Amino acid sequence: MNIKSFYTITLISFLTLVSRAQTYVTSDTDLQNKVNAATPGEVFIVPNGSYSDFYASFTKITTEENPITIKAETVGGVTLTGDSHFVFKKSAHIILEGFVFNCTSNNTLVKLEASNNIRLTRNVFELTTANSIKWIVVTGYYNDYTFQFLSHHNRIDHNIFKNKDTAGNYITIDGTYNEDKTVNQQSQYDRIDHNYFYNNGPRIENEKESIRIGNSQLSTTSGFTTVEFNLFEECDGDPEIVSVKSCDNIIRHNTFNRNYGSLTLRQGNRNLVEGNYFFGGGKANGIFINSDNQEQTIYTGGIRVYGTDHIIINNYLEGLQGTLFDAPITLTQGDAIDGVNTDQSLHYRAERITIANNTLVNNNHGIEIGYAKSDGSYNKPLQDITFANNIVIGSENSLVKFFNDQNGEVSWYNNVMYPSESATLNGDGYDFITNEISVENPNLTLTANIWKASSTTPTKENGVPSITINEDIEGQTRPTLSSVGADHFSASTIIYTPIGIDDVGPYAYEDSTLSIVENQAASTIKIYPNPASQLLYIKSGFSKIQSIIINSIKGENLLKIDSDFSSGIDISLLSPGLYLIQVKTITGNHIQKLIIK
Repeated sequence: MNIKSFYTITLISFLTLVSRAQTYVTSDTDLQNKVNAATPGEVFIVPNGSYSDFYASFTKITTEENPITIKAETVGGVTLTGDSHFVFKKSAHIILEGFVFNCTSNNTLVKLEASNNIRLTRNVFELTTANSIKWIVVTGYYNDYTFQFLSHHNRIDHNIFKNKDTAGNYITIDGTYNEDKTVNQQSQYDRIDHNYFYNNGPRIENEKESIRIGNSQLSTTSGFTTVEFNLFEECDGDPEIVSVKSCDNIIRHNTFNRNYGSLTLRQGNRNLVEGNYFFGGGKANGIFINSDNQEQTIYTGGIRVYGTDHIIINNYLEGLQGTLFDAPITLTQGDAIDGVNTDQSLHYRAERITIANNTLVNNNHGIEIGYAKSDGSYNKPLQDITFANNIVIGSENSLVKFFNDQNGEVSWYNNVMYPSESATLNGDGYDFITNEISVENPNLTLTANIWKASSTTPTKENGVPSITINEDIEGQTRPTLSSVGADHFSASTIIYTPIGIDDVGPYAYEDSTLSIVENQAASTIKIYPNPASQLLYIKSGFSKIQSIIINSIKGENLLKIDSDFSSGIDISLLSPGLYLIQVKTITGNHIQKLIIK
């Protein structure tokens, strides 16, 4: 692309933005009527102020190129109170931005019914109620059993969810059912990113997860939901902070700080848990009185796993107090077997699980395997579990604990563990050999409050050659022979760090650390070289490319190509730095970071 074409594209993008009609609306009825009659690209602005019982139902479909925007005059300048809420029904390509929901009602705050490409961004959500209410729901259309209208490709980003004290989820990803609920489909390709989830408590026994993806009826369907770059703090309301109950979802690059409970792969298969940080933060154990009036201890926890074919890689877990269901990494036995049982509400035993390149540091317990209840439940042993290239460091209890013999179904490759003080490697009679677990100091160094690899951290071959792990928790390249644990010792640019309060919510910038593949069918896209300096090449595999867009880290559209690029894309006019490249194909979008040097 020459410089003239570059500036032409930039100018067209600018003129498109400034030419969009802007209309101020001061009543909910006016807003609803105008949006539903709008032309593509219109912007509707609610003047700053406070509005009570502000309700609107939208039934509008527009285009990706010209979405409709509904926004507060300034971000945070409009407060909605009382029974304020919005519903999107069979709608598409609408943005809801900048509102503060400070409501007292028994309604879901925003509901997406059979809608797609709806974006909820830079809002604050808070609801005072005595009832069980789900605050944000993405679902199908009530009593529409034809599967003609499905929810998909919605985005919930840069919001704050806070102070939930009754049952129900902050965010529920649901779906569409036929009349007798024998045929189901979860909403697909939704993305939840850069949100702050705070103060979900106190604990109840069930139905108070901060995010729930799917449910029992939907658990065998593929959601392709991505949850990334979020911050969870003091989310204590449910044993499952994030509950995954469907297939083919991605949970990555989130930070969990001071939460009672665990990220739980509760139902479904083929989910990816990658690059997350879990911190106990010195939070003392809590007490919960269950429905049988029994006292239970609740803990800061890590990752709990059921189901088949999950991959858990590059996670960092530090200072967690949990055991049993809340150990840093825990695989209890199950009470059902995939392909044998059909009741999807059961706990399906873990099968064909890969847990690799994780770092567990200074937790009260370590990896716990095979717990079963004394009443005879959870009696199905695990099958084909692999632990490879992990680091576990601890000063108390067992770094590895087997509650029950798993009959040789748990394999270990190239792990490094270092018990100190009163800790033991394993108190259950299992003898590890050196190529399974080597007992040695991994020589981690404390850098910016994270225990990272050093030049003397052991390096080992990838213990699971069937899976390519080509980057570490920080986004640095991970070679075949790399440091054990989540971090590979490297001097290259750090892309991902723990998520802090400044990285999330309404006033955070669009983050430059996106690497989302919105459709796994588009993941055959190969972009090279990366870093690049002059020409960039894209190999499309089986996915036909429709367009290529390069954005700045602030989201500015700098380059768009929708013609022939077989000879390479000229990027020589772009300044060195970090960019986002989006490849749109007939099967979905592929977005990843691009470094220009």
